[in-house]
Amino acid sequence: MQTLTVSRNDEIYEAFADVAQAVDGTLVCTYRESMGHSSRPFSRIIVRRSFDRGLTWGPRQVVLERTEEEAARGLGRLNCSRITACADGSLLLLVDLLLRESFEEYLEPGVCMNLLLRSRDHGATWEGPEETGMTEGIVPSIKELSSGDLIVGLTEQWPGQQGAEDYVEVQTSYLSSDRGKTWDGPFKVPEPEGAPLTGLPWRLNEGDFAELDDGTLVFYLREDGERLSGWKSLSRDGGRTWSMPVRTQMMHCLGRPSVGRLRSGEVAVTYRVSCGLSTSLGLYVETAAEALRGFPIRPGDAADPENYSRQTEARFAFLDNDRALSADSGYSGWVQLPDGALYVVNYVTDDAPRAYIRGYVVGRQDWYLFPEGAIRANHPMSANPRYYEKAQEMATEQRRWADGQDWLRRVPTQK
Repeated sequence: MQTLTVSRNDEIYEAFADVAQAVDGTLVCTYRESMGHSSRPFSRIIVRRSFDRGLTWGPRQVVLERTEEEAARGLGRLNCSRITACADGSLLLLVDLLLRESFEEYLEPGVCMNLLLRSRDHGATWEGPEETGMTEGIVPSIKELSSGDLIVGLTEQWPGQQGAEDYVEVQTSYLSSDRGKTWDGPFKVPEPEGAPLTGLPWRLNEGDFAELDDGTLVFYLREDGERLSGWKSLSRDGGRTWSMPVRTQMMHCLGRPSVGRLRSGEVAVTYRVSCGLSTSLGLYVETAAEALRGFPIRPGDAADPENYSRQTEARFAFLDNDRALSADSGYSGWVQLPDGALYVVNYVTDDAPRAYIRGYVVGRQDWYLFPEGAIRANHPMSANPRYYEKAQEMATEQRRWADGQDWLRRVPTQK
């Protein structure tokens, strides 16, 4: 794995990164500038471009700004920007604008705006911002579906029985069939069955989408009530209704998932792994078949190692760990480069005085020594005396499959 610096200015707090790949191969990274984790006293949404697959990055371009004076006048603070590439060659950048100051105020209706910007020249210039009319949700995600519809994920926050002490978070989606001019929604994800082990409300939030080949949408969700794992919910009607969420194997998912399909059809997710006071950057990859399942697959399966390894098709890796005294990192984005490697962007504090943007070139060999397209297991058990030969045969068979693929054919929500 190769680690690079996308942007670092020790006088500015650079955070909440995302990246898209334009049709000409240009990488376009967006992030927010402020002076801390919250968007104060000023906030700026930045775009940088790379023409050499992320090895070097061009100058910063301010595409949206709220000065300290504008924020003081009630014009809002810019929060988290997300970016996606569309089939027509355009790029869309969506950012939530926060219109209140205190957390208690964010539990009231209409406390934010979600603004949309468009680029038709690979990120060189931007049109907008356009008001979307989505005012009840923060921390957006945005994808183009195979139907041409746009889908957005937003997080609603509402008072609990004790107000802000036990506030509730609800994950929603919105849909547009006219390229973002109008939006339908919100379409809400139901809460999981039962109660969190902590006794707090369920807090599903900051979700992102993958579309499978049959049109099924998988919504991967952060969860802050129980704080043990990420969750996922399915939609078979284009994002209008969502199934009861099921637990994923994404441990301690307490930071915005960044979700998409690999060219092989596998689903990849980068997200913040929070354990204790640590924040790390995790990579979770599962097959399309695994994406349709929860964890455990059926009651009792997790207690049967042989059965579990035969049916589970997922891998995990740590890509980075924030060593700072006050760790703050793990909101990320990624794309798959033409050679199959992933280019990941992430904000991290680590050895810097303030957070900055790192890039990572991650080959498959960095997280799994097996050809792309399948996630399998081959344990050296007594019933398998030809363990080494079997492993070679499995890899050779998968290599033949991979070599026979047309990698120019895109799968839904491929990044």
